[in-house]
Amino acid sequence: MSVKLGVKLPISPPIQKLDFNPALLVPGNPNSGGPSAPRAPARSDSEVLSGFIDEMYGTFAPQEVTYDAKSEDEIRASVATWLRPGYDRAIVSRQEQTLTNKANLDADAIARGMGASTYVTDVKNRQQNAEARDIAALESDYGAALAKYVSEGTESENSRKLEAEEFNAGQRQSAYDLAYNAALQLFAQYKKKPGGSGGASKEAATSSRESCEKFLNLLSDEERKEVYDASTKEGAQYRAELVASVGVTGYIELMGMYPATQ
Repeated sequence: MSVKLGVKLPISPPIQKLDFNPALLVPGNPNSGGPSAPRAPARSDSEVLSGFIDEMYGTFAPQEVTYDAKSEDEIRASVATWLRPGYDRAIVSRQEQTLTNKANLDADAIARGMGASTYVTDVKNRQQNAEARDIAALESDYGAALAKYVSEGTESENSRKLEAEEFNAGQRQSAYDLAYNAALQLFAQYKKKPGGSGGASKEAATSSRESCEKFLNLLSDEERKEVYDASTKEGAQYRAELVASVGVTGYIELMGMYPATQ
């Protein structure tokens, strides 16, 4: 694997023994203190991998968003605060119109010397009935408008809540993908026999965190994958050095910062 710009991690002396025992990475496996320490029960590969995934998901777990959607009653109350006053003013105006019309009828009747005739009374009743019909129409319009705005508001609130849920689901899936890939790396280290080619028990040089970040930043996706998978002898050496330099947790963090998308 050729590294861009000629930058690569030093794997020459000084050599430092890598303090990394994959067996101790098994979730729930105690660090044995000596021959007298109790032996942990054997765990299946699927249990070990599942434990790694749980641990790594805790590392990559996303910050989820929360959207508290308003209830239908809350939306109705909110709409009514700005919608109702306009209809109330229209109703009051219509009532004032009836009073004005009645007063004009009385004045006209007096001017004509009619007094309290049945004709005037009949006209006043018709004015009152017209007012009632107009007010009923206004109330009907208000009810229809309120229902429309409440329906639209509820739909909008549900849509925003769904968007938040979909966003969170996507974030969780991305975090799980990162955790799963990281767990596979740890599981591969766990399965390697001590002293095996490219195994974690080999001696590895160390570098600073900054150097490790620069190194990974200069690699292509394909080159990073070669390191993370330890698919070549050189890639295995680089991976061992990364773990020796920043530790297992730091190595997993670097994988998240500089993913191999291929």
